[in-house]
Amino acid sequence: MGFDITILGSAGSHCGAGRACSGYLLEADDVKVMVDCGNGSTSNLQRYHRFEDLDAVVISHRHVDHCIDLVGMYYGLKFHEEGQKTIPLYAGPEVVDLLTSMLSRDSALEFRDTFLHTPVSAGDTFEIGPLTFDLYPSVHPVPTVSMRITYEDKVVAYSSDSFGGPDLIDAAQGADYFLCEATWLGRMEDWPEGIHLTASEAGRVATQAEVGHLILTHILPSQDREQSLVECREEWAGKLSLADDNQHWKIA
Repeated sequence: MGFDITILGSAGSHCGAGRACSGYLLEADDVKVMVDCGNGSTSNLQRYHRFEDLDAVVISHRHVDHCIDLVGMYYGLKFHEEGQKTIPLYAGPEVVDLLTSMLSRDSALEFRDTFLHTPVSAGDTFEIGPLTFDLYPSVHPVPTVSMRITYEDKVVAYSSDSFGGPDLIDAAQGADYFLCEATWLGRMEDWPEGIHLTASEAGRVATQAEVGHLILTHILPSQDREQSLVECREEWAGKLSLADDNQHWKIA
């Protein structure tokens, strides 16, 4: 039946004009999984599916541009017209602690009422329907995972937020598609260390990992997206695209 990805949010750190923060809809056979849930991404999700249609949500880390829309989804599920709905959630404990704290002032509301939490971290492997998720440690200021997602003989890698390094290369090694953050332009030394990649460094990682198709995402809205392609080409000669909100990719 196939494997498809829809970009629900492609902006880095904050929303841009017409661009939500990180969110990706994976559809494999009849299973629907949302990977990350940043600012505005659930607005795009609802162009295609209701919240309750999701089989699971997987979150890479607790920074709000990757998880904050779970709060809105909580209210949509908690007060559903047909009665409360629940969704499995795969995330680090700190993600749930953060989002629970945002609801704790609202009387008896409890985040875990609607999200059935399975704690996950780097090194874990789990399956959601026909999809296998392998989680890798990511270099970032808070606990973060990169993902390697397998469907039959196809592999999609997702950097999440990352400063690069050997673990990201391992996660992306030989992937058919690589969704890689390219937050910044210019030289890495011109930006804070240990947080994000530039477009050229994303290209370097893709080259070292020998991926099939590099898709640049999580680009800071103030950056020139077309220049991201130019600078990425300094390090990457293969197939290259920019992620755009509501863009659809047929993987298998």
